[in-house]
Amino acid sequence: AVPYANDVARWGSANGPRAWLAAGLAEALAARGHTVESPQWIDLPREKRSRDSIVNLGYLAARTSDATLAALQRGAFPIVLEGNCTQCVGPTGGVARADGSAGMIWYDAHGDMHTMATTSTGLLGGLPFGVCMGWDLDDWRERGGLHQPVDPAAAALIGASDLDPEEEHFLATHPIARLDAKDMMTGGGPKTAALLASRAGRAAGWYLHYDLDVSGTDAAPGGLTPAPFWPPRAELVDSVAAATRAVRLRCLGLASYDPAMDPEGKGAQLGIDIARAVVDNL
Repeated sequence: AVPYANDVARWGSANGPRAWLAAGLAEALAARGHTVESPQWIDLPREKRSRDSIVNLGYLAARTSDATLAALQRGAFPIVLEGNCTQCVGPTGGVARADGSAGMIWYDAHGDMHTMATTSTGLLGGLPFGVCMGWDLDDWRERGGLHQPVDPAAAALIGASDLDPEEEHFLATHPIARLDAKDMMTGGGPKTAALLASRAGRAAGWYLHYDLDVSGTDAAPGGLTPAPFWPPRAELVDSVAAATRAVRLRCLGLASYDPAMDPEGKGAQLGIDIARAVVDNL
């Protein structure tokens, strides 16, 4: 678990990892016959903290990459509970270190593929998919062990409904697979399988990233950047199951859940259901 939103602890979605565990994620997986290890916590000690957030994120990425690699080497399937999307770099790097190359399946209402030259907000959470593909901030990516960037042909963006013009341009000029929210209102599973069928061999191992904002405010209230619209919850769960079957999936990341904004715990249950959809289909 990486309980940081960017490099900030104990605030907003940084509390998501603890909320998923408190809601019974481990117990739910064990009840389905899976062996579940005790969680490993990744932290940023005060003496390691820099004034530079990218340096801090690189430190977290390095530690997460090491933990992901160690889990894979002992035959486990790591589920990385992430404060927000910036924590994806480490697990992707861990998969690449274990297998030689990593592909990414990115479930998100947004593209998260900006660079520092294209972002209009400076929000670091809008960059990590692009960082993993080698478009900017190489020092962050390399600290996470992702020395060879993700090939855009081994990348997929699923469920997006809020893309900036610059991200539309990136998608138009790179071979990233794409299945938008508007096209997932029905048939999410079969459409996902078809999308990934020709891509599976493009990477030796794959990382699946699920930002809860892709599910919308009904299923996951309180997101920092809510989607304008979203596919039905069941279609997204079916899509994740299909994606797991379509590629050699090696790691799951769950991100961006603020339990303080969700008194009914809907997002906590959604995270559990997504994790079950993955591990039941490995």
